[in-house]
Amino acid sequence: KQIIFRKTFPELERSIIRESFKFYPGKPWAKYNTTKHVWTFYNGSIIEFGYLQRENDVYLYQGAEYDVVRFDEATHFTYDQVTYLRTRIRGTLKIPRSLKLSTNPGNVGHFWVKNRFVDPVPPLNFFRGSDNTRRIFIPAKIGDNFALAENDPDYENRLRATGDKNLTDMLLEGK
Repeated sequence: KQIIFRKTFPELERSIIRESFKFYPGKPWAKYNTTKHVWTFYNGSIIEFGYLQRENDVYLYQGAEYDVVRFDEATHFTYDQVTYLRTRIRGTLKIPRSLKLSTNPGNVGHFWVKNRFVDPVPPLNFFRGSDNTRRIFIPAKIGDNFALAENDPDYENRLRATGDKNLTDMLLEGK
């Protein structure tokens, strides 16, 4: 059981949900419930989509159990929101469980994400945090996205044309 969070449901629809249909289009082993926003697979596995627009929305998931909790654009969330949802990672089956975050720099969660994942050790090195959880920071820069470079070669120029060095550095270099 997995859940993927964004700040609002429209953000999910414009990104993750739309992309998920590329992976599971018309497959007999996966069905999407548009009312519940859940992919259900033939073996009973699920991928659920959730949102946390307000700080207290975490309590909408009280009592839930997930094997994997994912945050897309993790810096849009507060440390308290992510910490609470970590408590939903549990279950009776003996399978791996994890918390996964993907993000761009900036926003309300910038500093807690940087302090927890980026600053402790160089990128691509596993380490244990003060809470003994295993962590790794995997940077992704504009040069790592070969499909974007090939199919939209002017993207980098459009970013630089904003004239906002901070924004450009964040989106191109992950700074």
